[in-house]
Formats: sequence, C-alpha cells, structure tokens
Amino acid sequence: MMALLDPRAGHYSLLITDDDASCRDSLRDVFELKGYTTHLASCGREAVKIARSEELHLLILDAHLPDYSGLETFKIIRSEIRVAIPCIFMSGDITRELQIDLISVDAYTLIPKPINVNIMRDSVEQVIAKYYWK
Repeated sequence: MMALLDPRAGHYSLLITDDDASCRDSLRDVFELKGYTTHLASCGREAVKIARSEELHLLILDAHLPDYSGLETFKIIRSEIRVAIPCIFMSGDITRELQIDLISVDAYTLIPKPINVNIMRDSVEQVIAKYYWK
C-alpha cells in the first residue's frame, strides 16, 4: 500500500459522484480521514455544477448515473474546465465497450463494484502522486 508522503495531502480535492448514497458516504469517510477535501454528487448534473465552482484535483465517477453517464459527465467537465482533471471510474457492470470508451478519454482506471476500499485508496494516492507531486 502506498503511503501519502506529501505534506500537501490535505490540499487535494476529490469529487465523488455516485447515485448510491452509501457508496458516496463510505468513500467520503475514507478520504476525509486521510485529509482530502471531498465533494459529493448523486448525478452528472450535480457533478458538473460542483466542477464549475470548486477547484478539483480528481474525479471519482460511477460509469452509470441516472442522468448523464459517467463518461458524458467527464467529457462535459473536461470541456468546460479546460484542465486535464484525472478520473477514476467505478462500475458494477464492466463491459468491453465501457473499457474501450474509458481508454479513449484517457481515464486513469476503472474499479469494479462493490468497491474494494484498499484498491480505491491506492488508486487515488497513485493519481495524486502522478499528476501533482512534481
């Protein structure tokens, strides 16, 4: 397991988007305990609204949302923010088509549901290290 070594860990902001409130809350609890700032959204529209008003360092998106798909949400945020925000996708229904679509938009990774918290935590720490530790 990768340990957070960067003293700026508390300065990173995550947007967690999932229509399942218990999933959002569980991930929030894990990452706030590690010092991250978290923002929660239950659908793509909420995620876009938050992305417009908050400085975000990482998106964690469910691939299947009730309005926009996670992929559509990611594309909207990237086009509006005009900054390459890394994204971890999660899904309970992983298909080859979804994997290809996510590769095409340069998603960081796809994590299957139910979420293994250790895998998610390690993935977030790897993204932060890769994109922000210079």
